[in-house]
Amino acid sequence: MRTPRLKVMIRIDGHQEMARIEVHGVVTAANIRALYVVCRRVTAKLPRHEIVIDLFHARVSAGAIEELRERARLSLLSSGIDSSVTHCRLRIVDPPTILTIKEHA
Repeated sequence: MRTPRLKVMIRIDGHQEMARIEVHGVVTAANIRALYVVCRRVTAKLPRHEIVIDLFHARVSAGAIEELRERARLSLLSSGIDSSVTHCRLRIVDPPTILTIKEHA
C-alpha cells in the first residue's frame, strides 16, 4: 500500500508572529513525519512564531489527530527523523472529519 502524499502551503504573518501550515491530502501515522519535518523547518527559521497546522482541507486518521493534539498540548514538536523534540507554540485547526481506518505506523 502506498503512503498518501501531503501538499502544504505555508503562510507567514509577521505582525501576529504566526506561521500557518495549510495541509491538503490524507494525514496518517505513516506520513505524519513529513508534516513534522515541515513544521521543524518553519520553527527553525521563525523560532518566536506560533505554528498553526491547519487541517481544515485535509483528511486525517484518528491516530494522527490524537498525536498532533498531544504535541500541541505539550508544546513539543517531534523531529520526524529521530526521537528529538523541539519546543514550540503549536496550534491545530481540526479537520471537518476524522477517518477511522486501520493504520500501520
